Amino acid sequence: MPAAQMATPFDHDVVVVGAGPAGAAAAARLGRRGRSVLVLESEPFPRFHVGESLLPLGDAVFRELGCRDRLAAAGFVQKHGAQLISPDGAHRVLFDFAESRHVDPPWTFQVHRAEFDALMLEHAVACGAVAAVGRARDYAIDGDGVTLTYDGADGVAHSVRARAVIDASGRAGFVARRQGVRIADRELQKAAVYAHFRGVATDPGRRAGDTRIVALPRLGWMWFIPLKHGQTSVGAVFDLADYQQHAKGDPAALFAAAVATSPAAADLLRGAERLGGFRVESGFSYRAERYCGDRWLLAGDAGSFLDPVFSTGVLMALRGGLEAADAADAAFVRGGARRAAVLRRFDERLHRRYRFVRRFVTGFYDPHTRDIFFAPRPLLGMTKAVTTVLAGGFDLGWLDRSRLRLFFLIGRMQKRYDLVPRLAGAEPQVAVGGS
Repeated sequence: MPAAQMATPFDHDVVVVGAGPAGAAAAARLGRRGRSVLVLESEPFPRFHVGESLLPLGDAVFRELGCRDRLAAAGFVQKHGAQLISPDGAHRVLFDFAESRHVDPPWTFQVHRAEFDALMLEHAVACGAVAAVGRARDYAIDGDGVTLTYDGADGVAHSVRARAVIDASGRAGFVARRQGVRIADRELQKAAVYAHFRGVATDPGRRAGDTRIVALPRLGWMWFIPLKHGQTSVGAVFDLADYQQHAKGDPAALFAAAVATSPAAADLLRGAERLGGFRVESGFSYRAERYCGDRWLLAGDAGSFLDPVFSTGVLMALRGGLEAADAADAAFVRGGARRAAVLRRFDERLHRRYRFVRRFVTGFYDPHTRDIFFAPRPLLGMTKAVTTVLAGGFDLGWLDRSRLRLFFLIGRMQKRYDLVPRLAGAEPQVAVGGS
């Protein structure tokens, strides 16, 4: 029998586990290239998910995938910037996306993730992907491909064979955990308590859709993300140790205690009505030792996730999905002698991006650098460079990177010298200057 007839047949070129932003982006990219792709999701869509704030530089991803018009027609709230607010509300700093020359258009959307994720998955199917509801159970890799088994929504065990698998299963880490590559970020072990509300106070006009970050004592913080239908996503973030010590099984009490420490947060929530119960996420910062291997790649939260203070999660997932699709296509579908180089570049890119964004997150939790965030200076374009990062600019040129190095240098100097008013993140009654 000829060798071609003896080869094990493939059901698909690639199987994508997880249909969130990373998985949908990967599936849409592959589908648009004419590849056969199965995207497997354990839950029927739509389903609730946190992480509702997009970043303007994600617009390029939506254009690449051909879904921007569909997204724009969904009626989501427009977001033109982000605000940092001191605990007492006396100090407010605006980062307006229009101030960055890299951002076009200078706005994005605040989304209900249930609707956004369903829209992205529907687009992936329209691009040619096959979607199935089922829980991935195991996989086996051999020299030619990967065989993946899953429990279907029909209660029947299924088996599919593909040239590669992309793990986009989020925190579940279907492949990441089996490969033993997940590493917890011990410095950023946090917990979040959150819910949706109606009737939260908003700013007038163009600022109504801004993400507002309110500082809390002990370097905690709260998010306020305006959504359509008059709803607002509100969450409080604490050190994991503080949460474990004080939660005592009552997230509502911990949320109320957080609000009580911040007059600014209390003012925003005065008269607001909570919609549904509180939800909790904890220990949510981690990375991967490796983002790819023989026949497998990690995308989005399956590979790494950082504290959500700067709303980077969805954009990192979308871009990671595109890049995982490109790498899987080049290394395993089309094949070729440069497979190792393709995978190495993919791995290095994701490591580099994690380190870059992590520097900003850890800076926000450093009391001295946080002072600089709350009192930005236009010196040598620093504020514009920071605004570009907050808009999703993770891959900057040397000039903006130099400006950011200066920003963090000033943060280190703030430790010894009072270069700006000290917010400190210690007590809400600390006097700070208005902006």
